[in-house]
Amino acid sequence: MESVLIALLVSATSPAAPADAGDPAPLDLDCFRLMADLASDEDSRIRSMGTVGAQYFLGRIDAAAPGFDVEQALQGPVGDRDGLLRQCGDVLRAGGRDFRAIGDSLAATRRTQI
Repeated sequence: MESVLIALLVSATSPAAPADAGDPAPLDLDCFRLMADLASDEDSRIRSMGTVGAQYFLGRIDAAAPGFDVEQALQGPVGDRDGLLRQCGDVLRAGGRDFRAIGDSLAATRRTQI
């Protein structure tokens, strides 16, 4: 149940502009492409962050457009990497704050019930 609430909150508080119903947001696609590219970097730290980021954006894409062709998403160009890194980082940071707020809320609720 908590994971459903987390998914709903993350999708409701997304800083990326929503796309048309049934289509993933263009920024989510661009970020997924970039993170998937970083996931194959030689540096293990960058590779790890890219993997986590790619999974995060893939989840957002899947939530907006279930059954979306991932291979199709990977076909587009990455574009302006520096600008895109900033935008994707903003989305990831906002998602992290949301997860922390949810965790804090759940922890506070459990403490009062004990």
